[in-house]
Amino acid sequence: MTQPPDESPTQRQPASPTWVGSASVPSDGSRRRRQWEDTLDLPAQPETRQMPPVPRTLDLPAAPAAPARPRPPEIRYIPVVPPGYGPLPPGYRPGPFPPPPQWRRRRRKWPWVMLFLLVLCAGCCGGSYAWARPWWVQYPASVNVDAGVAGLNRLDDAGTKKTAEQLQTALTSDHLDESGFTVAYQDTTDGKAKILVFGATRFITNPSRDLDASLRKLGTKIQVQNVREVDPGVLGGEQRCAASRLDGRSATVCGWADHGVIAIAVFAGKTVDEASRSMQSIRAAIVTRDN
Repeated sequence: MTQPPDESPTQRQPASPTWVGSASVPSDGSRRRRQWEDTLDLPAQPETRQMPPVPRTLDLPAAPAAPARPRPPEIRYIPVVPPGYGPLPPGYRPGPFPPPPQWRRRRRKWPWVMLFLLVLCAGCCGGSYAWARPWWVQYPASVNVDAGVAGLNRLDDAGTKKTAEQLQTALTSDHLDESGFTVAYQDTTDGKAKILVFGATRFITNPSRDLDASLRKLGTKIQVQNVREVDPGVLGGEQRCAASRLDGRSATVCGWADHGVIAIAVFAGKTVDEASRSMQSIRAAIVTRDN
């Protein structure tokens, strides 16, 4: 038996239509269910291979060429000679770029910031201390009326004590921490020169205001005129003196006030300067600060 000549895969074609994987439909037209035996006698369908199409590139138009980029114009450097300099050497050509900037060391700012903060803190702390120091230095304070005063003798006269108590009402304010005091003295060199001292210990927020208010209130009881400021001495605070009259004689009224004590003294037969110096001596002798 002779074999048919070999054909290319593209020329192989089946002789008749066949079923692949199943039997043909029966000719009698019966619709019985296909059995496994119906597929055993079917011939295998030959494989057909189809070659991929060969692309045709010979007739494609050529890609257009890229346009040529224009050449940048040549930069010509013209050297500039400063006035006063000679001609440039032959072949001299300056660089295309200016020289790079020189490196400069940056100044540190944090020392100045720290110094500013230090000065600010010192100013705040110093200002607060200067403002608050008189408060805790002058308050609280106490008065010892039994203390001796140089050049003065203490008087226990009932009439003098009653007069001092009447004048003391110009200073009382009914504060919770208030404690009043009265004391009378007599000058050792002049038996007629009497001194009445009356006041109170309490917390005073504004010594100048309270002292002026007390002198105005005292003016309703005795004559007080020409009030002026005088030196308060080493104890500080505020001190005022004014002209007055007591028991028909000329007198001087002096008062002092700080954050712990306010007091007024009436000096019979003394000038303002004499009364001011005597007031400082009395204050230094009887006032004791408790801090």
